[in-house]
Amino acid sequence: MLLLIQVIVCVLLVIIVGTWLSRSADMIAEKTGLGRSWVGAILLAGATSLPELAVGISAVVVFNAPDLAAGGIFGSCLFNLFILALLDIVTGPDPLLRRAQISHVLAAGLGSILLGIAAVGILLAQRNNNLILGWVGMPSIVLLVLYLVSARIIAQFELRRRAEVLEQEVEVFQYEHISRQQSYLMFALLALAIVVLGVWLASLGDRIATVTGLGQSFIGALLLAATTSLPEVVTGVAAVRLNAVDLAVSNIFGSNIFNMGILSIYDLTYLQGDLWSNISSVHIFTAIVAMMMTSVAIVGLIYRAARPSRIYITWDGMALILLYIGGMYVIYRS
Repeated sequence: MLLLIQVIVCVLLVIIVGTWLSRSADMIAEKTGLGRSWVGAILLAGATSLPELAVGISAVVVFNAPDLAAGGIFGSCLFNLFILALLDIVTGPDPLLRRAQISHVLAAGLGSILLGIAAVGILLAQRNNNLILGWVGMPSIVLLVLYLVSARIIAQFELRRRAEVLEQEVEVFQYEHISRQQSYLMFALLALAIVVLGVWLASLGDRIATVTGLGQSFIGALLLAATTSLPEVVTGVAAVRLNAVDLAVSNIFGSNIFNMGILSIYDLTYLQGDLWSNISSVHIFTAIVAMMMTSVAIVGLIYRAARPSRIYITWDGMALILLYIGGMYVIYRS
């Protein structure tokens, strides 16, 4: 009963903090002029993915379980894209990807490139062809460099796009009563709080999995993945309710880009050997499914399908759900 109460309290706090974190990210997007796409893809995605970073580093350093940490990263990428389908259901009568800027294709494409590099890194390591610099694999270095390059590319593209838009439209300011310094401080404190709550929630999920006997099972792994991804779900729903759809969508694609950067950090902290050689080949399949789901999202952004009249989700949202369930089933069978 005490464990259940802790879970309820933690989830409620995540909902409250995550909602305000989305609002503070929206403030920064307005104050800096960088736009919701860049702030969602880099700042908000980084903040909501930090719990996975903390949990994964503990798995690598403390428990010497690099495959578990990598599995959490690739599983998180799948779940993030599954969140797009969930947001499509709750977004109202107008489909999610129809309301989002088509410019999110850039972040989605960059995420697919990083997923592909990670898959190639695992494949090369399985065939004993992984190049190592010191104790760090070359795929990790490439992923880290491309993450930084991706952040710069998205920023430059968003600034250029917003400049073109402002030539034709007058920008509406919602947060004139809040200073830029206040928005920065609020975001930093809320990001710290979401990290603490995310790690706490993951530890509670681990205890629940142990108490129920699911700790070593596939369902137990899904439970842990869901707990570490709750901040993304909460911030996404909060952004949609703020009518900041671009913030929600960019957070999803940005989280996947950040996840690939996290893999390189795991490699930097793993001193017991070659990280990539200790990652199971099944994660190549997971990366491919994530790339397929990203491609579906890209098609949805470009095609902008309307909802069928009798259901509450678009065809691309249904495809994301089917790919996620199918991918999870194959991973379970493996």
